[in-house]
Amino acid sequence: MTGDIMVEIKRLDKTHHKAFKDINNIIRQNLTNSTWFMPFSEENLENTFDEKSSLVIYGAFVDGVLAAVSLIDTNEDEFNELAVKLGVKNLKGAELGGSMVLPEYRGKNLMYKINAELIDYAKKAGFEYLVATAHPDNIASNSSLKKLGMECKLKVIRTGGYERNVYIMYL
Repeated sequence: MTGDIMVEIKRLDKTHHKAFKDINNIIRQNLTNSTWFMPFSEENLENTFDEKSSLVIYGAFVDGVLAAVSLIDTNEDEFNELAVKLGVKNLKGAELGGSMVLPEYRGKNLMYKINAELIDYAKKAGFEYLVATAHPDNIASNSSLKKLGMECKLKVIRTGGYERNVYIMYL
């Protein structure tokens, strides 16, 4: 229970593909600052739940509605530059990201709850660290990452010109 709403956090699978695509589109259409979110390519959206996908996606359901999602990407190619800059290239890591909350569900701690579950998953899966990034002006994302115990180490410009604070958590 979060506030006065009932929340269920669970791992998503291919039965949630349409809902995942829908939340992604709603977020992109409602951004007040388009640089706060690094969108999935159409190809990535289509392949999100393939057997070979490197993504582990969790969602928060409120009254059966997928209200928020976040994921861990285990594909080291995606966050290799961050791992090198942080000096953790030789450790087993993953990137926490792809975080989205529908506008009407913001401020209800959903992102924190999902990411806490993803951190537990990463620990059990034997990862040694997680990295995460957030736009420097996105107060909610930066606050949530700090609340989880992640430490901001540097700022970078990611592919596509996305400015980001870079966080790390050793597991």
